[in-house]
Amino acid sequence: MLGGFVIICNEIRITEQARKSSKVWRLLQYLVANRYRAVSQEELLEIFCDEDMQGNPGSVLRTMVYRARGALENGGLECAGQLIIAKSGSYSWNNSIDCETDTEEFEELIKKAGAEDIDKESKLELLLQAAALYKGDFLPNTTGFLWVLPLVRWYRTMYLDCVHDALELLVEFGRSADAEELCTKALCIDPFDEQLIEHHLNALILQDKNAEALDVYNKMESMFYDDLGVNFSEKLRTIYERIQHPGASKDMSLDELIDDWIKDVDFPGAYYCDAGIFRILLQIEARSVPRSGRTAFVVRFDTKHEPKLRDGGIMKQLGMAIPGSLRMGDLFTRISPSQYMLMLHSLTYEDCKMLINRILRAVDTKHLPKLTGTSIRHVNQIAQGRQGK
Repeated sequence: MLGGFVIICNEIRITEQARKSSKVWRLLQYLVANRYRAVSQEELLEIFCDEDMQGNPGSVLRTMVYRARGALENGGLECAGQLIIAKSGSYSWNNSIDCETDTEEFEELIKKAGAEDIDKESKLELLLQAAALYKGDFLPNTTGFLWVLPLVRWYRTMYLDCVHDALELLVEFGRSADAEELCTKALCIDPFDEQLIEHHLNALILQDKNAEALDVYNKMESMFYDDLGVNFSEKLRTIYERIQHPGASKDMSLDELIDDWIKDVDFPGAYYCDAGIFRILLQIEARSVPRSGRTAFVVRFDTKHEPKLRDGGIMKQLGMAIPGSLRMGDLFTRISPSQYMLMLHSLTYEDCKMLINRILRAVDTKHLPKLTGTSIRHVNQIAQGRQGK
């Protein structure tokens, strides 16, 4: 029942995807999920029968049970007629026939892993077995029924707690590759769990996959902006610093440092960086521009924030248009859910306006009403303003 409903008997496999989605199929799921008790006719009628149902409710329910048995028999189960028991105005799953469910096995593994006298190695293996059983949320195609929702939350919480405990042990045992694999799967279940993201990034860093870690960081940060309208936590931003400076924790020669720091650099095109890095580079630029005679401008795009528009919207459009319009040596960053900032070198003010127009021409016109404004500042003016203060 985790990730979908499947009944397996010997070599026979019956899936809900292979059947027309119906209350008959949902009835089977409910009886299996509550297989240790007799479910009254009134309870089943309340859950599965509509108010505008035609005919006698009891007769309709008996017909549903008959059809459920028929669906299992048509699927090839010889014992189909024995699986649902009708007795004294109630229905139940026949537990005298051997039956295992992934939910029960999942809970049992976690219970064993939580025993006080268990050693760490055994605990980890039990947790990993439990995590492997969790193929997805409880009955994901049945969430329209209210009885399913508490169980979805229950098993998802149990799974995430299991994963967090397993990751702590994987880190302790130095199994970074296994931690990466576990995080990749768990983030498909809950992509907004910052603790999972932290473990995922650390696992990649420990395997010297800094370029991949940076890509994961940028994608997840954009998803937080787009879907939730929030920034990453300070803890994740600290990990970003580790990704950017992987050699900082060990002594290296100058050549080793340079090779390590630029080995994953893709030189062509503009450079995207975290807002914190952008701020530092702007401070450096503001110090050097007055003496060097170079020109540098800072541009900001302001928009109306549109949460949960990952497949479109002004911010996604700008995110694709900006890097394609800038040159090598230019910088850009996303400083908030609704703002991008650019640093442009060796351009005039008019050149900056032309570049802004080029970016906007790459944005679908239907999204442009969400653009609330653009601002341009010369870095020299910023420096002079700071000196005046």
